Amino acid sequence: MSISALTWRRITLAAIFLPLLLWLLLQWVPQERHLTLLHFNDFHGQLAPYPEDNPKASAGGIARLAGTVEAIRKEDPRRTLVLLFGGDLLQGTMLSSLHHGHPDLAMLNALGLDAAVMGNHELDYGQENFIALLKEARFPWLAANAAIPGTQGLLRPSAIVEGKDGLRIGILGLTTSELVTTTHPRNSKGVTLIDPLTAARGQLTALEAKTQVQILLSHLGFAEDRRMARELQGIDLIVGGHNHFAFEQPKREGEVMILQAGERGRWLGRLDIKIKGDRLELESYRLIPINADSPADPVMAGQVEAMSKEVSKEMDRVVGRALVPLDGRRESVRRKESNLGNFCADAARKLTQVDVVLFNGGTFRDSIGAGAVTLGKIHRVFPFGNELVTGTLPGSELQAALDQSAALDPEDNPGGFLQVSGLRFVIAGGRAVDVKVGDKPLDPSAQYRIATSDFLAEGGDGYSRFAQALQQKISTGNRLLDMVVTAFEENPGGIGTAVDGRIERR
Repeated sequence: MSISALTWRRITLAAIFLPLLLWLLLQWVPQERHLTLLHFNDFHGQLAPYPEDNPKASAGGIARLAGTVEAIRKEDPRRTLVLLFGGDLLQGTMLSSLHHGHPDLAMLNALGLDAAVMGNHELDYGQENFIALLKEARFPWLAANAAIPGTQGLLRPSAIVEGKDGLRIGILGLTTSELVTTTHPRNSKGVTLIDPLTAARGQLTALEAKTQVQILLSHLGFAEDRRMARELQGIDLIVGGHNHFAFEQPKREGEVMILQAGERGRWLGRLDIKIKGDRLELESYRLIPINADSPADPVMAGQVEAMSKEVSKEMDRVVGRALVPLDGRRESVRRKESNLGNFCADAARKLTQVDVVLFNGGTFRDSIGAGAVTLGKIHRVFPFGNELVTGTLPGSELQAALDQSAALDPEDNPGGFLQVSGLRFVIAGGRAVDVKVGDKPLDPSAQYRIATSDFLAEGGDGYSRFAQALQQKISTGNRLLDMVVTAFEENPGGIGTAVDGRIERR
């Protein structure tokens, strides 16, 4: 039985057009892709695991973080993996501060970071230092809403990561307005910020046209991240920082997931998602603890150990003893009266012989445990090198400063919350009431002698009105760190300061 010529032609056409039809159908049906996103935030110079005195129970450490990232990379080489950093590389440890973050930056390069967003502490060692870090970076550093002199072409608004199977991921960076208030004012000269929503909308249209997934890499803080999720169309996912929150599972604002992974490299967030067309489906999420059980990169571990030996001898020097834990936790010094705040403010008042001392809660970066206190521990509490400044302030402006502190939302852990000495007051209805200086009610017409940090005296943490009103400013030349060291050395029996009710809430 022979096949006719017509039949042959039909078979030939089918052989040609069926594969073409199948290809067209495959293009029409959304391709399923998979993405693993790794992220961490608010690293604050924590190159070594902490606490240093108990390695088996310690957390964090850049070598462990790197080892964990590398182990995940090896799981499935065919899967797209993106590693993001949510800002605040600098400030917090002597190991990092001595070198102004340059070893930290080199290790981020070695991690294979895909993108980072600028945090509000990136300018703490000055703009020139930040520009040098930008030039050293082998990854894009992002902040679409910030303009900093000398960073053109270095600090970018967005980046695109090329993944597997043609997947393209757009990363948009936004930083907090606290960039210009939480660093020393000299570091923020010439820096301009625009509304993050406006900046994001100006970038997203172009980014959406080139990518299948759009991620907001944010150092805005959780409250602002929620606003972005509500009001910014086109964002699939927000990777956040700034609050130091550790979200065990993504927070959702509408359809947008918001992630944040604690602080100091203590956790690595891992998000696995399936992408089908323009839809993202959560497969799994977890915070991976970085601890003594984590694999460690041997090269980085050796580098950190060598750096640690440089500073350990002097930093291990015992300067005194704490009879009780001195509480410098963010949720304490930024929300309420703290015994660490009391101790330091009282020490400043004794040294300067003023009426009132005001320190912003963001001054204190760590607690001091009970027992022997080393110089290194005090350095971790006061990494900024702030100096004591004295001046004269009208009572009306002292009231205004206390009201500004009282109006701050404690849930945001505001760095501008004031720790005080020489006065007592009650926070009620967002104001400071029943204010007493010494044992007398605050007199709006009186002139009070004030001591504070040079940071607040120059308007840091939003206290520009306070800075303008503070007259006859004199820099004492005393660093807060040195003042506290002296206070411990002058009290060989130990420091046992308590909370005494100088700040209350109703």
